Amino acid sequence: MKPLKSVNFGKRDKVAKPLREQARAKTRAKLVTAGATEFALHGGVQGARVTDIAKRAGVAAGTFYTHFEDKEVLFVEVMENGTATVLAGLKATQGIKGDQATRDRAAMEGVVGFAEAYGALFRIMLSRGSSDNPMQQSVMEAIVKLRKIELKAGQEAGMFRQDLNPELAARTEVGAVFHLLDWWIAHPKKASREEIISTLMTIRRFGVEGKE
Repeated sequence: MKPLKSVNFGKRDKVAKPLREQARAKTRAKLVTAGATEFALHGGVQGARVTDIAKRAGVAAGTFYTHFEDKEVLFVEVMENGTATVLAGLKATQGIKGDQATRDRAAMEGVVGFAEAYGALFRIMLSRGSSDNPMQQSVMEAIVKLRKIELKAGQEAGMFRQDLNPELAARTEVGAVFHLLDWWIAHPKKASREEIISTLMTIRRFGVEGKE
């Protein structure tokens, strides 16, 4: 009788494990996306139900709990992921070469694009700036801080108005941008994408970069 060939189960497991991890990551991502939508529909954590989140993600309710302890933990991940994405996009536009108009367009195209692609996440993250939820407040504060730094640098370079308080200007500008986009997400047929971008660029240019 010929001896049995040895089977390298370890090698097979090394292949299977990454596949399992990929499947798990994919399911988790679906839950995060579904959570963003449900949280947006209910204006936050309150009112959103785990069963509805799981259903929207296309998984069983029990599967939800293999990824998240509860909906509050999911909410934190939704906010952290969204914040990281928004800030990374805004920081990237600051490094774009060209005149101020070019950088302004890149910034406005970026934020409009985010609102288009992640409407539900945008609304829960950024259109609820007056919310009492610390996580929601922290998103707005992080964006204001980034814009404030940019405004100060622009004033030092002589590109922006010197009579503006960077803190107040940043809050005014960010609030206006996100209010308009919140409205547009709810009424997309009332204005084209280009109209939104052009309006935001004009407000930024004449509000911050205009003459004193």
